[in-house]
Amino acid sequence: MPSALILIANGTEEMEFVIPYDTLVRAGISCTSALVNDIPDTIPTPSPVAKCSRGVKIIADKDMADVEDPNSFDALIIPGGAKGAETLSQDKKVQGLIRTYLEKDKVV
Repeated sequence: MPSALILIANGTEEMEFVIPYDTLVRAGISCTSALVNDIPDTIPTPSPVAKCSRGVKIIADKDMADVEDPNSFDALIIPGGAKGAETLSQDKKVQGLIRTYLEKDKVV
């Protein structure tokens, strides 16, 4: 079964996270969401929660630090939202992950 890693951070636009997640699941793609913290080197929490751009709180499946092999997914989904996009774009692990996916011609 194809799989996708969907990133989320505080400030992510709710619709840009939820709609792709829902659409992919309906298409039979296994989705895992991962919270990218906006505070570097934070300790992962048992229930990683992102407060989205309109105040909606979404519980991610995992903290990004707990994703064992982020390169094992077939696609990487990066939702927008000003603050969330800023956090994702500045995260070194996310930057490396994007480069790896593009080098392997995976969907980003």
